[in-house]
Amino acid sequence: MSSTTSATEVKRPGAGARERRREAFTYRAYRLGERVINFLPRWLVLPLAAAAGNAAHDLTGDKRGVVRANVAHVLRLPAEHPRVRRAARRAFRNYAKYLVDVMRLSTLTEDEVAKLVAIDNLEILDEARAGERGVLLCTVHVGGMDLLAPALHRFGHEMHVVADDTTYGRLYEHLRAIRARHGLTLIGWRSLRGLFRALKAGSNLVLFCDGGYRDGDVPVEFLGEPTTFPAGPAALSARSGAPMLPVACSRLRNDRFRARGLPLITAANDSLAETYRATQALADALGRVIAEDPGQWYMFRPVWPQTDADRARARAALDAARRGEDWTKPSA
Repeated sequence: MSSTTSATEVKRPGAGARERRREAFTYRAYRLGERVINFLPRWLVLPLAAAAGNAAHDLTGDKRGVVRANVAHVLRLPAEHPRVRRAARRAFRNYAKYLVDVMRLSTLTEDEVAKLVAIDNLEILDEARAGERGVLLCTVHVGGMDLLAPALHRFGHEMHVVADDTTYGRLYEHLRAIRARHGLTLIGWRSLRGLFRALKAGSNLVLFCDGGYRDGDVPVEFLGEPTTFPAGPAALSARSGAPMLPVACSRLRNDRFRARGLPLITAANDSLAETYRATQALADALGRVIAEDPGQWYMFRPVWPQTDADRARARAALDAARRGEDWTKPSA
């Protein structure tokens, strides 16, 4: 934290107390919801969650617009097209179901995990871990990725994931303890050393790659249009020797899950050209995961540039990367 205090903070002495009250309320509300959801059978809770997802879709205009815009990119249709509208509504329903399954992690047993999640090709992870090295499991917000850790833990695999540890302290600690029981360790997002330590120790690291366009990140063509992916996966791969394994954990019609790994990707070095090549390969693989069923992609932030200026910058950076030029420099 910075040692300086802004003028705004000085003028608002009660801000810290209000923030603590809000964190306490959020923690208590989550724990209450968790107890109710775990008391009721899953077959009963999921339809209720789907109904709540429908209501959220209808009531949250801004988020609905973002999801429709993202899905429209995937389907290459106008945002108001019936197929886009149906897929966006399904995304809200699937997200609500996902939240139910996350909250049920507190009581989920190993036998229940075995029934809930099927893994198609566990051998690809074993292959990637040759030499007891860690693996970068790269994914997007599709299906039930939080169920992947318990499923892999049954086979002796430990995983780490980056999380925001700067707010909601009691809730963060509660979620951290639950996930640790299922073989998933949360690492604070500022702990770069923690990421390298985990990989060096042979643990796997989960990275979500669909955070949206940011000027300066790696330019890629994603589902047919320029945007950016984070540089972290390729950088970690190049500097640690850990391969990138694109993964998906998709929800099936019976509300169980199918997890699978896609072909491995490795960044041989941290040059700009290699960073672009590896990141574009990652974007291609994860784009295909989303395109299989856009209604499972619950991304509530814009993924592609939102202004003409940003779209032009994204296109220029992507063109430069394809020519083998330094895409980090603004075009003349």
